[in-house]
Amino acid sequence: MKTVTVIGLGLIGGSLAYVLKKKGIRVIGVSSGETLEKARGMGIIDVGFDYTDMEEALKHSGFIFICTPLLDIEKRIPHVVEYAQKGTVISDVGSTKDLICRVAEKHMKKGIHFIGGHPMAGSEKSGIENANPFLFYDAVWVLTPLKGTPKKAVKSLSDFLAQLGAKIMLISPDLHDKIAASVSHLPQLLAVLLTNELADKNSDLFRNLAAGGFRDMTRIASSSYGIWRDILLTNIDGIRDVLGDYKDGLDTLLQRIDDESYLEQLFERANRERRTIPRYSKGFLKPLNDVRVTVEDKPGELAKITNLIYYRGINVKDIEIVTVREGEGGILRLGFSQKNEAENAADILTTSGYEVVVSE
Repeated sequence: MKTVTVIGLGLIGGSLAYVLKKKGIRVIGVSSGETLEKARGMGIIDVGFDYTDMEEALKHSGFIFICTPLLDIEKRIPHVVEYAQKGTVISDVGSTKDLICRVAEKHMKKGIHFIGGHPMAGSEKSGIENANPFLFYDAVWVLTPLKGTPKKAVKSLSDFLAQLGAKIMLISPDLHDKIAASVSHLPQLLAVLLTNELADKNSDLFRNLAAGGFRDMTRIASSSYGIWRDILLTNIDGIRDVLGDYKDGLDTLLQRIDDESYLEQLFERANRERRTIPRYSKGFLKPLNDVRVTVEDKPGELAKITNLIYYRGINVKDIEIVTVREGEGGILRLGFSQKNEAENAADILTTSGYEVVVSE
């Protein structure tokens, strides 16, 4: 039986351990004592070790995933490489990749392979108690191999993660961080600035009228600085570059705000570009609130599920069969515009006997 070690059993690490156990894989968990107890109680690890017993935890593992906070990953890499056995593939789940991969390259040793990783899946919630075995279904999982990493090792990790339902993308660490700065870090900072602009008005009238598009556009401003601190600190140069480009765009807009021809071109170009963005795949920013339903492979199941929701007046924005095996069934993804719609649909389906998870 393949053995995988997961270091750090928070939301991402816990979800990884959870889905691995459902796949019949032996999971060794490394975390604090309290978290290990929760993991054992949930049945998502076979063996648990405290961080102080790292060396013992890394024996006989085919894959090791470091799922601790971003700057902690950097600090743990040398020790993980030191204790890992020959032939092991090490990866991580950090949201920025260049710094982590440079640290790994510096400490790598013969027979050990490090491949940076970033699963673009998550939740506003945190902690192992919110671990979700469906978290990685249909999510892009970026891999950033070090220079010289054998193709066999990359393929081995890619195939392994694809079994979890993830869509694998291979790019370089520096390109990953440039893309992240543009499509994740910049929108986050803009949402924060926009929301603080509203706060500066300090007016309930402004707030009440912001309940529509403004609220949708600034949803991610609810993220805590604690989550974003390490991300911003490890991608400062990339973020500074895209902020500069955005500032140039704002300056031009300010100068030409009365130029109707310019404004029309601006809107039309944005409209065309918006249509090219994939609508429902999970990326850096997730557009819909998803509900994952485990369904049996039998006639009428899809109609039964959609009817249960329809007759309660809930509008389903998207339906996708994520994975299915003949005779066994699979996972159905239902997309909803609003979080409360997704939660209500989940309650209806759970009451009707379906295994359901709301993906955040």
